Amino acid sequence: MQQKIAVISDSHGNATALQAAISDALKRGADEFWSLGDMVVGGGNSEECMQILDQINLTQVLLGNWEDNFNLELIQPNYDIKHDPLAVYFTMLAKYDSEHLSQKHQAALKKLPMTGHKEVGPLVFSLTHNLPDQNHGHTLYPDQAQVNFNQLALDQDIDVAIFAHIHSPLWRYTSSGQIILNPGSVGRPWDPRAKLLQNRAASYVLLTISENGLDDVDFRRASYDPEIELRKIADNGFPYVDLERKLLITGNSSSHNGPLLEKINAERGYNDEAAEFLAQLKTKLNQ
Repeated sequence: MQQKIAVISDSHGNATALQAAISDALKRGADEFWSLGDMVVGGGNSEECMQILDQINLTQVLLGNWEDNFNLELIQPNYDIKHDPLAVYFTMLAKYDSEHLSQKHQAALKKLPMTGHKEVGPLVFSLTHNLPDQNHGHTLYPDQAQVNFNQLALDQDIDVAIFAHIHSPLWRYTSSGQIILNPGSVGRPWDPRAKLLQNRAASYVLLTISENGLDDVDFRRASYDPEIELRKIADNGFPYVDLERKLLITGNSSSHNGPLLEKINAERGYNDEAAEFLAQLKTKLNQ
């Protein structure tokens, strides 16, 4: 008997893309879903993403680095953001999600594990956002050394290691012959080649597994209208709609563009707004 499992990750608060991917997977008979993290934070619709995930047969959810940083920001914030536009940017995103994510879903984010282990049919799967002990960094970008990817499946019982984070679909092997998969990104697909980056459809992978093993690995793309998402987040008061527009339409992020963020933050008063939010957090944490 076959099982179909959709592996999703990195929607980053893009609810319209997430719904497109899930609808596509259900249409193709997905029995269950595995989420590898970064489903929320970054974009402007984290709460709707969580509500969508509540409605499906989600049997695994992992902690991504953005969720990890969001959790940390609320209990151990970086107060020294005066000369760091990137820190102001993330603080404004954390402020926005702290105001829009329900208390139920904020509590759920605090309980997410770093890794997952699944046995389906005859196969053993390991699930991570990035490395098993590190959910951030560039260690597993496609052009990195083989030894880095071997870290995903040091346990020789593992048949298939699936990770996320890099936003690019991938199929390769460990030095021991174990399969390594990456589903790409639902909300922010990435490719270093400009012509390939033009495809902005949501990316995920649909696995078909039977008693024979891995019958099919289907790297899927689900089209959606980014203007729908952009209208939603503008109506919700998302602070960086213009940067999100650039990202969703072109695939190019501005989250590490210090001079641009410094200009935007100064023009819109975000430096003061972020500092006030941190002061409120400090008062709350000291009570």
